[in-house]
Amino acid sequence: MTVIRTVLAFGAVILLAGCQEDGAPRPVHLDKGVYQGAADTPRTADEVRALQQRTAYQGVR
Repeated sequence: MTVIRTVLAFGAVILLAGCQEDGAPRPVHLDKGVYQGAADTPRTADEVRALQQRTAYQGVR
């Protein structure tokens, strides 16, 4: 009986640990179809050029 209580207590601790607040704010209300995350950083000219070169090779086959 002691083993069962120990296992149940351990399981309860594991379940409750998953409910702890991690400090990250979570949105309570979401607007459908609207991205509410952080804005993307713009690409530099070198990054754009490198991406264009990579995609140019993908179409040749």
